[in-house]
Amino acid sequence: MIVSIMRDLSEDALQRCREITGADVRVMEPEGADVQVIYRKYSVTKDLKMIQTISAGVDHLDFKSVPERVTICSNAGAFSEPVAEHAFAMLLSVSKRILDFEKQARKGVYEKLPVNSLIGKKLGIFGYGGIGRSTARIAKALNMETIAHSRSRNGDENLDRFVDSPEELFKESDIVVLAMPLTNITRGIIDSHLLSKFNGETIVNVARADVVKESDMLEYLRKNPDKHYLTDVWWREPKVDFPIPENVLLTPHVGGINRSLEANAVYRACQNVRKFIDGKTPDHIVDRKEYSA
Repeated sequence: MIVSIMRDLSEDALQRCREITGADVRVMEPEGADVQVIYRKYSVTKDLKMIQTISAGVDHLDFKSVPERVTICSNAGAFSEPVAEHAFAMLLSVSKRILDFEKQARKGVYEKLPVNSLIGKKLGIFGYGGIGRSTARIAKALNMETIAHSRSRNGDENLDRFVDSPEELFKESDIVVLAMPLTNITRGIIDSHLLSKFNGETIVNVARADVVKESDMLEYLRKNPDKHYLTDVWWREPKVDFPIPENVLLTPHVGGINRSLEANAVYRACQNVRKFIDGKTPDHIVDRKEYSA
């Protein structure tokens, strides 16, 4: 089989991909390729049999343009660790008032103000896949209580328990981390109804912007200036409508950007391609019904 990696690779990385797949691996040559390993760019050709993403998310794909004969697989879990790390970087920055103190110091103001701690807080995780698991692991190191709501209930030693509904998750949590994929079901699931149940202080979004209903979240933040929305994603990014509310901490979708892990993510994708080439069932086959309109 012919595999096309749809991004630039060093010669060493390309050779490693050839060793992993046992196939003729090329760079940016979709014509004639049976498999395309992609970030965003891909080409639907007559020979295409499999699309394997390098990223975990697949909501950027135009599923209508990809024939049913083509197997589509995500790379779930490839960047879970840095994304979870980013969630806590934002949480600690706000709870310890890092940005406030930095701004004050640059103005020549050296004033001690009270800060908060994450220790002992109850963390609710919406979506317990790779990112959710990594988030729970870090939370446990901070002696936080962890609960989760997820369509699958595959827990581990870092999760205290699952709850039965999003409403229960929001009612019980001091902090909620959004870590689910964007699908037909999750699009806009964080709305005024769920937000009205939230008794906590901070919502962190390291999922996708559109799992949150924009108008409902902005109205909630306006009415609740003491609440915080910490997010690595924004609606219609990169065309962000400024100014953003004062109780928002926004980073430009960088949680999963990690150069040291990028090559490993490509190799992991190639390992899944090898399963496909060998006639085995690959991991993380995408259910098109979850994404098709």
